Amino acid sequence: MRLNDFEQSFFGTPERTWFEIDSATQGTESISMVEEALQRNQPYSLAFIDVRMPPGLDGIETTRRLWKIDPHLQVVLCTAYSDYSWDQMQEELGGSDRLLILKKPFDAVEVQQMANALVEKWRLSAESRLMLSDLDRLVTERTAQLEASQKKVRDQASLLDKASDAIFVKDMEHRVTYWNKSAETLYGWTAQEAAGRPVQELVAAGGDCAEADTAVRNAGEWVGELRQTTKDGRDLVLESRWTLVAESDGQAKSVMVINTDVTEKWKMEAHFLRAQRMESIGTLAAGIAHDLNNTLLPIILSIDLLKLRLKEPFVLGVLATIESSAKRSASMVQQVLSFSRGVEGERLPIDPRAIIDEVKKLIVETFPKNISLVTSIATGTPTLEGDCTQVHQLLLNLCVNARDAMPEGGTLTLKAEQVEIGSTTSQQGHKVEAGSYVMFEVEDTGGGIDEVVKDKIFDPFFTTKEVGKGTGLGLTSAMAIVTTHRGFITLDSGVGRGSKFRVFFPACKSLPSAPSAAPSLSLLPALKAGQGQLVLLVDDEDNVRDIACQTLEAFGYKVVTARNGYEAVSLYTRLHNTIDVVLTDMMMPVMDGAAAIRAIRKINPEAAIIAATGLQPNLEQARMEGAAQLLPKPYTAATMLETLETVLQTHP
Repeated sequence: MRLNDFEQSFFGTPERTWFEIDSATQGTESISMVEEALQRNQPYSLAFIDVRMPPGLDGIETTRRLWKIDPHLQVVLCTAYSDYSWDQMQEELGGSDRLLILKKPFDAVEVQQMANALVEKWRLSAESRLMLSDLDRLVTERTAQLEASQKKVRDQASLLDKASDAIFVKDMEHRVTYWNKSAETLYGWTAQEAAGRPVQELVAAGGDCAEADTAVRNAGEWVGELRQTTKDGRDLVLESRWTLVAESDGQAKSVMVINTDVTEKWKMEAHFLRAQRMESIGTLAAGIAHDLNNTLLPIILSIDLLKLRLKEPFVLGVLATIESSAKRSASMVQQVLSFSRGVEGERLPIDPRAIIDEVKKLIVETFPKNISLVTSIATGTPTLEGDCTQVHQLLLNLCVNARDAMPEGGTLTLKAEQVEIGSTTSQQGHKVEAGSYVMFEVEDTGGGIDEVVKDKIFDPFFTTKEVGKGTGLGLTSAMAIVTTHRGFITLDSGVGRGSKFRVFFPACKSLPSAPSAAPSLSLLPALKAGQGQLVLLVDDEDNVRDIACQTLEAFGYKVVTARNGYEAVSLYTRLHNTIDVVLTDMMMPVMDGAAAIRAIRKINPEAAIIAATGLQPNLEQARMEGAAQLLPKPYTAATMLETLETVLQTHP
């Protein structure tokens, strides 16, 4: 058996490969055929080209031109030994994996195997190019998608950067992965500084943050209020919204936090609530002060009466002690009234130097010697317009507090200077206008004030002093005084670094002709006696009415009394021709002082009327009703008699 027959019987007859074949006799003709095939999108895979094809192009030139048309065409150059050498062909065509040399003569099987291999190579190459083209397309599409996604992320990040809220994202280990521009502005940390750091290091949050973190992990979101701290130590109050961000499989990935700064809003609300508390306590305090005035007035008037009758030194010493205590109590009542109703005194130009000199004198004479006093007044400090007594009281209160803050001694600094405020702002919940201010500064080297106490020091009756050593009204009255003067107070203090109070009063636009100074102590003027004039005394308090009546009678006046406005009007109706002056309280049952004044003036429009009260609104009302003089309670015999003399001189 022949070998071929044995092979066929063992392996079977192999499947014959069929080719679609075209032919050309000249190179130019083949070039046209390849162009047309490309146009039909049916390119040739393989070309067998003879090297010598006279009279036209030879195989080398034909191959060169065919590759310009179709670079993927596989070429077999058929040549004899006498034709071009391999080096010459490579020099002419360049090294190429598309070129094979077939030496003549050649075998049919050799040609068929070569054709099979090259056609398969061309097919695989075409498929590879197609796959690469698809891959390029996919890469282009994916790149475009990624670019679109990145642009979307950039656009969203840009929008988040434009948001006024501080927005950041933290992973489940609390490390920052995103930090927007508003977060940079609010906290003071740049995005670069914040990236990868634990949030707690950046915002110094307390336990409330841990509570929020637990809630957002369990419920997916949390909304509430947080207190945090900026890079420079500034405290923040924030409305915070936390949202859990999860993967597609539900696994928690990160937490997005949106914080709105409500610090100023919170401060305004706190000031508003404090103002409401002040108003409520002030209303109560005003009622108490009214009763205290009526209790103190008989004591003060009685002292003057006893001085007329008792001349023994020991007794006079006891009376002086009683008088001092009564006047101190009256001063406390005035402090209560000043913060509860914003009592305003007479507004005059005040020289800051004179005020500081007067306070300095009191400090040097009364403060412990282990406290050093330093005073200074900047050159060119202008005057301020205000009530000299109240400004003096305010500074003295602050200095007394500074003294009490340094029981072991220290340095007390008191100074004044001019300060310009460039724009309208807000302090303690009140509008502060731009302009020139006189700033008084009281600084001590004591133990300082902690943050908890800071928020309460201006509340009425709040004190950190021992029982019996403080009323809790000093700073409250100071705040009331500076507010009625359209000024404000600031405090800079901390534990271990002392306290610095700054008090700002609007400066005068012009200098006073004669600088005012704080009132100094002086002897009371001689008490003025009456000449038998008839006084209608009206007061619902029996003790006040009785002791005032005795005092007036002791100093030469005749007196008729009434317990309320109704009785007063009845008496005045009958005796108006003989009554020289009416001295009436303002707060009484049945008919109050204002109604009584109106009724009496209807009877006699020229009636001489003195209105007595301890409350500023009542004094203002009495003035509007036509009272000739106002007599603040609790009054002394001297002030009562002087007021009577003044009214009688103007109403003969």
